Amino acid sequence: MALCTGLEHRASGINSLYRRLTSSLVNNPNAIIALFGVYFLIQIAVRLLLPPALRIDEAQQVLFAQWLALGYDAQPPLYNWYQQAIFAIFGTSVLGLAVAKNLILFLVFATYVKLSDLVLREKSLVLVASLAFFVSPQLFWQAQRDLTHTTMLMLTSLWAIYLSVRLLKTPTTMGYVLTGVAVGLGMLSKYNFVLILPAILLAVWLHPKGRERIFDWRILLTIGISLLVFLPHSIWLFDNLQFASDVTLRRMAEEAPESRWMQILTGIAHVFSGSAIVMILPALVLFASSAKRTGTTTGEQQVSPWLRFFLHYFIALAAVLLIVIIATTMTEVRDRWLLPLVMPFPILAALWLEQRSFDPAVFVKKVLPVCLVVMAILPVALIVSVPVQAMLGKTSRSNNDWQVFRQHLQEKGISPSLIVTSDWYTGGNLRFVFPDTTVATTTYDDFDPAFALSSDHPVLFVWVTGRDQSAGMVDWLQAQMGVTLSGIGVNTFEAPMYFPVEGKMQRFSYALITPDNLVKSSKQP
Repeated sequence: MALCTGLEHRASGINSLYRRLTSSLVNNPNAIIALFGVYFLIQIAVRLLLPPALRIDEAQQVLFAQWLALGYDAQPPLYNWYQQAIFAIFGTSVLGLAVAKNLILFLVFATYVKLSDLVLREKSLVLVASLAFFVSPQLFWQAQRDLTHTTMLMLTSLWAIYLSVRLLKTPTTMGYVLTGVAVGLGMLSKYNFVLILPAILLAVWLHPKGRERIFDWRILLTIGISLLVFLPHSIWLFDNLQFASDVTLRRMAEEAPESRWMQILTGIAHVFSGSAIVMILPALVLFASSAKRTGTTTGEQQVSPWLRFFLHYFIALAAVLLIVIIATTMTEVRDRWLLPLVMPFPILAALWLEQRSFDPAVFVKKVLPVCLVVMAILPVALIVSVPVQAMLGKTSRSNNDWQVFRQHLQEKGISPSLIVTSDWYTGGNLRFVFPDTTVATTTYDDFDPAFALSSDHPVLFVWVTGRDQSAGMVDWLQAQMGVTLSGIGVNTFEAPMYFPVEGKMQRFSYALITPDNLVKSSKQP
């Protein structure tokens, strides 16, 4: 009997705690921000519990952290600069990577909550919009595991929209200045910010107070500051435009049909399908939250100006995408590219629900518990995903063990002065396990590291694919040193993965370059 009484008291305490939590979330937007703060702190811990192998975007950040530049590749450098600042505090570590990613994602959600609170009268709908935004797979899974520049674009785009709404409500000089900063940072985060900017401008223009704000002399501050923020990178971009655009243009035209009309139709179809993939789960959350209020009269309501604002945003965005598809015959449109563009959709839908069919009690009873359970399960799913894949006989980059290669070289007494690879994924992971050794790749010609070649400290070529990739590294090193190389031998090393996969091994191929491999030298290294 005493045991039953104790269990009843405990259950009552849990129910009371849950009621206070839900009441706080429904009525206080700051509580929603705190909830996401706790969630992303947990995600930092989750990343530390996963194997230390770097994913492809993480590897790029570690590789680029070796040098500071105005530009690196086909993406603007804002996230790279930001990551280097985080590394300066936490060191080049998994913790530094996890803090950088999860801080950005937390700021994305904090801004999303603040934006929702700014345009929604019904405070409970702020929670609905925020949770609907959260359940997009590209956000809760893909962005958590990999995306870098895209998450930065999400943050800067939300800042631009939020500050624009603030200006429409209350025009201040500081508001115009901060909007300029946000626009400049948006251009530094990802080049497709240029697709979002016209949509924001048209939505502002069509707002009842929009033209008054645009024709305010302080808009010159916004324009001037945005150009000033982007100016350093624009100098690099002017000299490297082809390099920065080639990769993106090739991706946009992958598997394109020969007919121009078919290219256009394919591009449009991919935009629709990609947008649907991003929005389908948020739409389900919003649909499940809709219910007619009881005890209220249904009459004609005035359409919210903010509902019109976001409708105009999406109409303008669709027009811009159509123009781009027609002009460039873009056929390949990936859902993660569309995520930053369509992320205001839950806010638009919440504004619609606010005027028509939303009952907070239905949301709290049916939808909120499911969303909270999903938030609780996701960190566990991330932790078990790698070992479960290994048990099923599947390999993944997250399961690679790069430290075992370092141990192999140490056992052989190999201490390289420079490591050369052909791709940033291999290069970043090698830099991570060889923190005191410079790592270069044949991909980035603007990085010319200083090194000294000797028998005790050779140059190390490394590749992890079955195909011999040493030829490109030979060309790179010959150009760097002004020499001719010969007599290069290739070694291989195999080892189990971090979580062993039956019948599968990691294969490392490498070659050592010593003074004995120099045929002739026109200059000293």
